[in-house]
Amino acid sequence: MLTKEFAQKSGLSEKQVRKIVQHLEERGYHLDKTEYRGREATDFKDDDIALFQEIAERVGQTNSYDLAFEELEKEKDFLQVIVKNDEQQLPADQQLSNLFNELHNELSQMREERKILGQMITQVHQQQEALTELHNKLDTQLKANSASMDALTEAQKKQTEQLDTTQKHIESHIEEQKALTETIERNEKKGFFQRLFGG
Repeated sequence: MLTKEFAQKSGLSEKQVRKIVQHLEERGYHLDKTEYRGREATDFKDDDIALFQEIAERVGQTNSYDLAFEELEKEKDFLQVIVKNDEQQLPADQQLSNLFNELHNELSQMREERKILGQMITQVHQQQEALTELHNKLDTQLKANSASMDALTEAQKKQTEQLDTTQKHIESHIEEQKALTETIERNEKKGFFQRLFGG
């Protein structure tokens, strides 16, 4: 397949694909070629998709094609075996094919592990959101309960003050009644003696 179709299948831009091809060929690796409109063009295979996606992902992490290839060369042998100038040192086609198959399997496993890890991270994130929501609800409930307790305490305080005021009024009224009764009794006694001795 040509660059445009391969870019669509791999989810990369045509520019990314061309840059990766350029760096691969600079390191001695040559993809299959075909003729297109009288010119030589790269003939991509489905097996190349995972490789190009891995390289593009590493480029995105390092922001550098050179750094990306350096890291991949440290981690994998598939690039080390193609940078040698002596063609006799290159592995046989079968060995290279086996190497790419092994790389493809490893990449597939890594992607599956990343997928699982992503799902786990999503679950943890959802749990954190649920805990945060629960915490907020509890905090709101506690604040509401605290406000209710404050209102109840204030109401009880006012009720106590009202009771104290009422009690003082009653006591004051009792004192007034008592004083009035004493005054009446004195007046009655005074009138009795006046009648007794004045008459």
